Amino acid sequence: MKIVGKCGGFPLAVKVMGGLLSTRSRTEHEWEAVLNHHAWSVDGLPEELDNRVYLSYEDLSPQLKQCFLYCSLIPKGTPIFMTGITSMWISEGFVQPQGGSSSHDDRLEEIATDYYNELITRNLIETTSIERYWCTMHDVVRSFAAFMAKEDSLVVQDRQSAIGSNNDRNLRHLSVGPNNLVAEWSDLQRQHQSLRTLIINCKINIVQNDSLISFSRLRVLYIVGGDCDRLVGSLCHLRHLRYICLKETNISRLPENIHTMKFLQHIVLQHAKNLENLPISITKLDNLRQLNLMDSNDNVVIPKGFGHLTNLRSLYGFPVHMATDKDGSWCSLKEIGPLSKLRNLTLYGLENVAASSLAEMEMISTKEHLGYLELRWSNSKWMTLRDEIGKPELQQEVEEVIEKLHPPCSIQHLFIIGYFGRRLPNWMMVHATRPFKSLRYLIFEGLPCCTRLPDGLCLLPCLEALFIEGAPAIEKIGPEFQSPSSQSVASPFPFLTALVLEGLCECKEWDWEEPDEDETTAQVMMAMPMLKKLTVHNCKLSRLPPGLASSKRFALRELYLYELTNLTSVENFPSVVKLDVFDCPELKRIRGLSRLHKIRIVRCRNVDVLEEVPSLDSMVMMDATMETLPEYLTQVTPRYLKLTCSKKLHESLLTGSSSAEYNKINHIKSRAIDYIAYDED
Repeated sequence: MKIVGKCGGFPLAVKVMGGLLSTRSRTEHEWEAVLNHHAWSVDGLPEELDNRVYLSYEDLSPQLKQCFLYCSLIPKGTPIFMTGITSMWISEGFVQPQGGSSSHDDRLEEIATDYYNELITRNLIETTSIERYWCTMHDVVRSFAAFMAKEDSLVVQDRQSAIGSNNDRNLRHLSVGPNNLVAEWSDLQRQHQSLRTLIINCKINIVQNDSLISFSRLRVLYIVGGDCDRLVGSLCHLRHLRYICLKETNISRLPENIHTMKFLQHIVLQHAKNLENLPISITKLDNLRQLNLMDSNDNVVIPKGFGHLTNLRSLYGFPVHMATDKDGSWCSLKEIGPLSKLRNLTLYGLENVAASSLAEMEMISTKEHLGYLELRWSNSKWMTLRDEIGKPELQQEVEEVIEKLHPPCSIQHLFIIGYFGRRLPNWMMVHATRPFKSLRYLIFEGLPCCTRLPDGLCLLPCLEALFIEGAPAIEKIGPEFQSPSSQSVASPFPFLTALVLEGLCECKEWDWEEPDEDETTAQVMMAMPMLKKLTVHNCKLSRLPPGLASSKRFALRELYLYELTNLTSVENFPSVVKLDVFDCPELKRIRGLSRLHKIRIVRCRNVDVLEEVPSLDSMVMMDATMETLPEYLTQVTPRYLKLTCSKKLHESLLTGSSSAEYNKINHIKSRAIDYIAYDED
């Protein structure tokens, strides 16, 4: 409580201190050491910076301090992506192999990820993403990190000039943008010749003779947008470069002599739509750990011999092609086989795979280190062929392909996107899922022809998040989804905390009954006992399943219901503290939510019952056609009401106590009332 008192009621300070204490043992001695730490009263910090952040910073290891300060180079308002920032840390040398030997560098990515997660645990960076793929930095923390790194780092944002003074000769890290000014490449190369990091997040003017030659000490080059094709010719002058990102640029090629960049570890060419091919010499980059071609040109040519890059840990956006040459049929998937160190793999264009190459796909299951796998088909092929007579043959082929793309037992993150088969693979069925003991995040996105969900998902012992989006052919979720009848299952989905069902637009029924009260715990265990957050969006359910709305369910905290055209009631969710209901035209009753703290009701015009919500604190209502307030407002007592209604009702409420409508909310002391101009045309 003394530590809390020193936080002065500042929420960020409480979070940072909580993060720090979570790394200490729960003993009085350890916590007193935090309470009495000299950092509480350190001198020299500007008044606007926070001593409590300094205390948490001082508790970091030297390596973690470097990683934390480096995060301040990512501009304010820009997400910090885990794969990007950890790769930069490795390239800068902040992450060292265990044992200090280059022969022990197999775990650099894992060590960097541990650093990333520790900064999140300490609340020095923050994330709302369940998977922690990206994070942000609080403005106060960012200001602190920028102050601590000011001797060798500079972030130029808004309307500041990127041109430095003579004092910048020792500048090591420069981040420019986003801002409203167009930076001149010539200014950058003239002023900052000692840079190790150059991050550009704004428009930059690159003319014909501009080059990278003066940046000979760069280890990290990160550019978003711009005419970077003119810089390619001088790229190989950066002999010390470890990391290059040319995202959303017009780059069409990499230099033919890229193999001379012996230290290059990371190549990121996301959204490089003009990229035509990878040079043959790229296969000689023995230190290359990451190649990212996500959302680039689908037809980029992969050279034969790509499999020589045996040091690769991450391969994103790899385009799968079939080709015929003098040696016969060749599938680029063949090049994946020798890449035994892969941790992360994304395959694009799987609709191009022919049945004749199935043997080349079986090597996916042999990659014992693979933790992240993304399988993508292009719906464009399905859309162009869906009305042809050959559709069943096409679907049979794609079903054979996914059967062979069997993930290894080590898989933790699995994405299946754009798959147009009628059924999901057998390795997701109840008899085959038990080997996937590490799978934590599973996402299905764009399943236009799939008619039912697999029955083996509930057996995944570590599954934490399940997203099913865009499956219009599923008309019913059967009881086998959460409890297969063929096996005795104790606590199906035992660790699932987040479930999203979106775009099951023809689904009318979710068959899941609540267990009988008389049945013992040994006989029946509740499915999804740890479920905290549920989102259901765009389907035709008329009710939520009784097995979900169980009086025994204590973990469910957040319930988001969007565009459920037939839903009539939301009842008996005793643990839910936050409820969103948007665009549910048939919804009439909301009741039996004894712990409900926040509710948002948007364009649900027929709700006439809101009761048994004694803990309600915050309420938001929005409907541009609302001309009278619902009667249930007289029966609820939130601390705060935000109301957005029609202009007519808004004017009526402004008249105060003389208005009958005003009397419905007079007892709610804190209110914000606004209107939306509504045009029926």
